[in-house]
This record gives sequence, C-alpha cells and structure tokens, in this order.
Amino acid sequence: MIDEIDHTLLGKRILVLEDERLIALDVQDVLEALGCIVAGPVATVSEALNLIRDDCPDGAVVDVHLKNETSEPVANELRARGRPFLVVSAYQPKHLTGALKGAQLLNKPIDEKALRQGLFAVFNLDRSNTMRKGAPAQ
Repeated sequence: MIDEIDHTLLGKRILVLEDERLIALDVQDVLEALGCIVAGPVATVSEALNLIRDDCPDGAVVDVHLKNETSEPVANELRARGRPFLVVSAYQPKHLTGALKGAQLLNKPIDEKALRQGLFAVFNLDRSNTMRKGAPAQ
C-alpha cells in the first residue's frame, strides 16, 4: 500500500463511480490512503448525479461503461461545475466521446501509483508536498 502522505490531496472529497464492486473498493482504499475523503463509491449515473448535486465533490474517478449506461452525464455535470475527474476504462482514448473525450485516462487494472499520478495531474498539484510516513514534518 502507499507509504507516502500527500498533503496536497489531504481532505479532498473524491467521488468514485464504478459498477464493479471490487474495483470500486480498491480505488476507495487507495484514495483513503492518500488522505482523500471518498464520496460513494456509487455504481449508477443517478447516484453519482445526486451526490454531485447534494454536496459537490472536489473531483472524481469515473468508469466509462456502467451496466446499461455510460458515465458521460456525470462527466458533463463535473465539467459544468469545474471539477476535475479521472476516467477509468479498458478502452483507448480514441474511444472516449462527448464530455469524456480528452479526460485524463487510467487503464484498468488500476495501480496505486497510476491513480496517485492521475490525481496529481488533474488537480495540477506539486509533488513536493509529499512525505514518507513516520518522517518529521518540515
């Protein structure tokens, strides 16, 4: 598991939209280890939109294809609110359309390092605020 504390991610509220429960739980574990607060995880567009409208997260990690729908309406809502998001998919970038097109893409299976790097990229964060667990704060 991650052995660094990313102070720049500490307390960021991240929506997880993923219909595969084990993947959702893995993403949740990584986000929590990074100091994020996880909204969800949720498995449907309607659940995600309700969370966004009730208490808009700072950002999101969204799967492209969910059972019988795509996450494009969620991407639209996040873009409209100026919230960054990562797209998780087994698809190539050329297959992303609409509001998903051009988004930061993580390929499945997701690894911890890629998720952390993706979050830094979408939030435009400086990696110098990272410290090893147990190291004294500077």
